[in-house]
Amino acid sequence: MNVPGRTLRRLLYGVLGAGLLMGSIATFVIVGQMPVPEDAAYIGSDACRGCHWKEYQAWRGSLHSKMMRRVDQKGVVVADFDAEDAPFDPKQAVWAIGSRWEQQFMGHDGETETLLPGAWLIATGEWKTRGWDGWQVPVPLQRCHGCHTVGLNVETGAFVEPGIGCESCHGPGGWHRITLGLGAIAATLEAQVCGQCHTRGRSTDGRHFFPVGYRPGAPLAGYFRATESTLGQNSAAWWGNGRERKRHQEYTAWRRGGHADSLRRLQEGYDGRYGKVTPDCLRCHAAEAAVDPGHERTLDEVEHGIGCAVCHQVHGDLDTPRLACNHCHEQGAFYHRPERNPDHVVCYDQAEVTCTDCHMPHTVWNGGGFNLPTHHPGIVPPADTARYGVPNSCANDQCHADKPTEWLQAAFERYYSIMPVTIR
Repeated sequence: MNVPGRTLRRLLYGVLGAGLLMGSIATFVIVGQMPVPEDAAYIGSDACRGCHWKEYQAWRGSLHSKMMRRVDQKGVVVADFDAEDAPFDPKQAVWAIGSRWEQQFMGHDGETETLLPGAWLIATGEWKTRGWDGWQVPVPLQRCHGCHTVGLNVETGAFVEPGIGCESCHGPGGWHRITLGLGAIAATLEAQVCGQCHTRGRSTDGRHFFPVGYRPGAPLAGYFRATESTLGQNSAAWWGNGRERKRHQEYTAWRRGGHADSLRRLQEGYDGRYGKVTPDCLRCHAAEAAVDPGHERTLDEVEHGIGCAVCHQVHGDLDTPRLACNHCHEQGAFYHRPERNPDHVVCYDQAEVTCTDCHMPHTVWNGGGFNLPTHHPGIVPPADTARYGVPNSCANDQCHADKPTEWLQAAFERYYSIMPVTIR
């Protein structure tokens, strides 16, 4: 039930007053159970610092906090405006978007932000004026602001905070603050929270490139229509084998892999072949148990499979795993059949091959190269390279990159005893 914010606030003050007069703990419990008002205010990440100092500091050091910054801040601009082909005067720029793979810029026309005509590719050190995200629809309010600002008003273009802040993932914090931390705020392991930005597509009205009106905890499908792949056919965003070709599709790719279904399969399809479901099973099938192993849960007490927040440090360094693959897979992929693991990796130990080298090859073009891994875990065989052009697991990150595709596929079949595939 949606309750107007004014009504909730009146009820809040009444309940708090009664609690102070009566000394009743129950009244404060009631406040904690009230829903977040529809008109709860966005207050910015700095307001969270006082009570959540550790998380705030980790976020400040992360790339999320740096996704949209003013160009007059020291060290923000990494693009080379002295290059002969610089596509615009740097004096036009007000905001910089990104700093790791590529950097785009926004100006301001007196009413709203404008996307300036070019992207600096950091990996290759060059300007790109065609084919970069936004070049065909250079309207920040329609394209960028939904994921690069906090508290956006899509009608006016006003926002509370630039970048990806605390409230991007937790929703508006005004209610939580005026209730002195007693009032609700979204805190969920649901991967859809990340999916609001790590998905390509359009809002349900087709006008925006982000889910207008979405708040963490709500079903994302009610606000957004994702761009899907067609198996067997390459597109601008996807390879024909279902792996991502363009960035910002991690959520859609993750949904296709086994991690997304890890809990559902245990709840709905498990036939008991490995014995009774125990709390130890849940540490690898449920996000709640994985991130908080000290609290034993039953199958009825968990809601989420292995999602983004299990693998990623969501409040800090996103590149440092929160939990690595061996937390669940131990010495190989076959946790329930360990006898198969000794031959799982055919490379010598000195090759220092990791799980992600083979199971998450860099299929995503970003910043001038294949710099990002697929989030649909699994082996991409060399035959897929021949068929679709997608980078494969065997030649990933310069491993065996000097070998022709036919040689790689023959070696792949020889070592893993799969049905041969004819490369055409």
